[in-house]
Amino acid sequence: MNKFFAFIVFTFLLIGCKKSSLNIINSNAPTSYSLTTENGIKSFALGIINKQFGNVENIGKVNLFVVALTQHSLMGDELFSPYGNFGFRWANQVYSIQPPGSTAPVINPFGISQLTSLQGFNNREAGQQNVFLYEWNFAYNYITQSNQLLTAINNPALTLQGSLSEINTKKAVLKAWAYWWKGFAYSRIGSIYLAGLKVDEAGSTTNDYVSHDKIILEATTNFDLAISSLDGISADEMYIQTFKSITPSYNLPENVIEPNMWIHIINTLKARNLLVNKKISEMNASDWNNILSYTENGVSANDHVFMQGMTVDGTNDASGGYFHPFVLNGTMQEFTFVSERLMQEFHENDRRLQNNFTMNGVYPPNIRGRGLQFGTRWTIKNIEDGGSFATNNNQGAVAISSTYEENELMKAEALINIGSIEEGLLIIDHIRNYQQADIPSISNTGLDVSQANEELRRERRVALFMRGTAFYDARRWGLTADVSLGGGRYDGMVYLPVSYLEAGSTLPQVRPCIINYKYVDYFDVPAGEFQLNQPSLISSPIKN
Repeated sequence: MNKFFAFIVFTFLLIGCKKSSLNIINSNAPTSYSLTTENGIKSFALGIINKQFGNVENIGKVNLFVVALTQHSLMGDELFSPYGNFGFRWANQVYSIQPPGSTAPVINPFGISQLTSLQGFNNREAGQQNVFLYEWNFAYNYITQSNQLLTAINNPALTLQGSLSEINTKKAVLKAWAYWWKGFAYSRIGSIYLAGLKVDEAGSTTNDYVSHDKIILEATTNFDLAISSLDGISADEMYIQTFKSITPSYNLPENVIEPNMWIHIINTLKARNLLVNKKISEMNASDWNNILSYTENGVSANDHVFMQGMTVDGTNDASGGYFHPFVLNGTMQEFTFVSERLMQEFHENDRRLQNNFTMNGVYPPNIRGRGLQFGTRWTIKNIEDGGSFATNNNQGAVAISSTYEENELMKAEALINIGSIEEGLLIIDHIRNYQQADIPSISNTGLDVSQANEELRRERRVALFMRGTAFYDARRWGLTADVSLGGGRYDGMVYLPVSYLEAGSTLPQVRPCIINYKYVDYFDVPAGEFQLNQPSLISSPIKN
C-alpha cells in the first residue's frame, strides 16, 4: 500500500461493515419467504445501496461506488491523487505538461498515455489497480438487485399489509425505487463505457454488448417506468412510511423525496445524459431545446435529492468503515487533494473559496515524483471547521443524483447557446447568490456568447464540485483530448518545482502551463466481464 491510511481503510473494510447492520436479506440467495413478506421485501429494497460493495482481487471488500465517484473527480481535474490504490494514479496521469518558457513538454514519468496505462491493468490479475472495473461492477450490482426486486413485487405470493390503496402505494414506491436505481445505473454505464449489457430480468444473461448510446436509451426507458409508477400517488402517510423504510438511516431518510421531487430528479438526469454524452461541437438547437424541456421540470430549490452520508463511528453505513469522498479529502487522511486547476476557476473574493479551502503552502510540488500535476498549495477545509467537502470525523453527505444547481446551470447553458444570453447569465448570477458567493453580477455587462460560455464553464467547475460532473464536462468541452487534436488546456495552473521556474527562483511557484491530458473518452469493458462473457458476433466494440 502507498500510505498508512490505505491500511486503515482496508482494515475497516474487512471488519467494519456488517450486512446485518442494514438489516439486509442475503441478496445473493434470497429465500422465497424473505421476498414474500413486507419486512423481507423492504429489507431487500433497502439493500440495493449495499450493492456498492464488491470483492476486488488483492484488496478484499471495497466500496466500488465511492472509488468510481473519486475517479471522475480525478479525471475531471478537480481533485488529484498520486497514489496507486484503486488505480487512482493511473486514472489521473496526464500525458504531458509544458511549463512557460519551455520549448518542449515534460512527458509523464512513464512515457505513455492514460489509455495505455489503463489497458495494461485491464486484466483479472491486476485486481484493485484496474480502473475499469469499479463503475461497471457497482452499476450491474444495482441492476441485478433491482431486477430481483421487480420480480418479487410482481409475485402473487407477496403479502403486504393494509388496505388496497395502501398496498398499491407500497408497490408503486417499491417499483419506482427499482426502476430508479436501474435508470441511475444504466446512466452511469452509458456515460463512461464504450458498450454495456441490457439485463432486464432477474437471473438472465446476455453477451450482446450494445453501444453506450443504446445504454443511455435503456436508462431513459427505466426512468420513464419509474415516473409511471410515481404518477397518481401522493406523499401521504403510507408513501412517507414506505420511502423511509427503504432509505438507509445515514442517507437522510427524514428528507423524504416526494413523487414530484423524484420526477424532477429524473428529468434533470435525463438532461445530464443528453448533455454529457455529446461534444459541445456536436450539440444543435434541438439538443439545447430538449435540455430546456427537461430542466423546466427538473430539480427545484426546495426539492430533496438522493444523498449518501455516513455514521460517526464509520460502521453500519455504506462508507464501509470510513470510505466516503469527504473522508478521502479529510486533512487527517489527505488521500485526495484539491487541484490548482479548480482553484483558478474561482473569481476574486468568492466566498465559496474562502469558506471551503485554505492555502497552506506545506505540500511539496510533484508529490512522490509521479508527475508535475501532482501538487497543490491548497487544503480542503473540514466540515467540522466550517467547510463543506472534507471531514476527519465522518460528517456530511454527498449528492449522488442530480441537484438544483446542476439543473439550473444546464438550463443556463442551453439558453446561452440558443441566443438567450442574458437569461442564461441571470441564472448563473442566481446560482452564485444561492451558494452565497458574494461576487459581482455578470448579467447586463455586455458579454458575448463566447464570454458567457466561459463564465458558464467556470461556474460549473465551482458550483458542481464533487457532484460527479467534472470529467463529463472536461470530455465534452474537448479538454481531455490530445493537444494534436485540438484538446488540452493552455492556461492550466501547475505548482512547479524550482527546477522548472525562471532563473533565480528559490521556492516552488504556480505557473500557467500547457496540459495535454490525452485521456480516453469512454472506458473499455472490464476484463472481469468480457473474459467470462465473450461478446457475441453482433456486439458493439468493447475496447478502444
